[in-house]
Amino acid sequence: MKKFLGMGMLLLVLIGLAGCGRFENPNETYCTEGKVDGVFLCSRPWSVYFDTTVSLTLYVTEEDAYDIPVIFAEVEAILARYHQWFDKYHLYDGVANVMTINQSGTAPTTVDPAFYDAIAFAVAASDDIVLGGVELFNPALGPVLSIWHDARESDLCAETGIGVFSCPIPSAEALAGPFNTDISDLVLDPVLHSVAFAKSGMSLDLGGFGKGYVSEVITDYLDTQNVTYILNSGNSNIKTGGTNPNNDTGLFYVALTTPSLQPALPGSYYVFLQIQGDVSVVTSGTYQRFFRGATDNLVYHHIIDPRTNRPGGEAMAVTIILEDGAKGDVYSTAIFLMTVDEGIAFVDATVGLEAIWYLSDGTIRTSAGLDPFVYEWLD
Repeated sequence: MKKFLGMGMLLLVLIGLAGCGRFENPNETYCTEGKVDGVFLCSRPWSVYFDTTVSLTLYVTEEDAYDIPVIFAEVEAILARYHQWFDKYHLYDGVANVMTINQSGTAPTTVDPAFYDAIAFAVAASDDIVLGGVELFNPALGPVLSIWHDARESDLCAETGIGVFSCPIPSAEALAGPFNTDISDLVLDPVLHSVAFAKSGMSLDLGGFGKGYVSEVITDYLDTQNVTYILNSGNSNIKTGGTNPNNDTGLFYVALTTPSLQPALPGSYYVFLQIQGDVSVVTSGTYQRFFRGATDNLVYHHIIDPRTNRPGGEAMAVTIILEDGAKGDVYSTAIFLMTVDEGIAFVDATVGLEAIWYLSDGTIRTSAGLDPFVYEWLD
């Protein structure tokens, strides 16, 4: 078996032939020699944005003429900018962000045009998956998500194991509302780039697609620089670009972690995927962020079903494969909240979309067209 290297939920796997490169290391700070002559892997992680770790690996050959530190600096600038815009808990000098919009309520907030575009994208994407008249992806679900966030961050939470917490469960009365969460009550002005709510008590939450959207912004920039790369956002959203020069297939290899509710244990992997450039692999799962109920010891994860205002879904994890990482975040969230049969029907009917469902009993189900993306299933 070939050797695989990686970290976190997604293992980025670099397969190739051993060799001694004659092309000199282009940057000793960031780059190490690859497995093919003349290929260097230049990597940089960032751990202060979007409450997670984002890492970028550039595949550099002698033909590449770009400035590696400049590339990394521009990527960090994009991360910092969108991190501040999407933040609903902090204000920043001179920045109108999600918290600004939520505090302003029915009064319009003028935002940066690029930030406005992100909000408009989220609103449009909410129409992509509707079941029973309810948008399964709803950026206006903020009032409900805040209840679950407060429970997860409560001072009454107690650590019961490494990385596992027991927390108070929101009451049925609190979750019954009523809540103003109708996305049509979000008022957007494309001329003034302003955002407002038509009703009081509303709030915006862009967490359901933020990392995927920013990944697309970053990779759009990287594509203008003609670089080959893997971008790993939060160990749940990966995007590739170009043809991998570090092996003889030109493909990128990604391993998916076996979901576990014991985060202290080292991860195992259940499948290796093989993907071309300009493809996203996005995972949503119960095990990524959860607590156990203080009174019932049940698992309460962070993917909230707007039909019930409670954690939803049948699977432990859903991984989807498609080109657009921003839509990938939207789809993975919404498909996770479907029944597995509903999800398979949706994916099979959507061009360019494939998916894997990992169930709590270890059962794995897939969409009809997944096989070309599978390198190896593991026992």
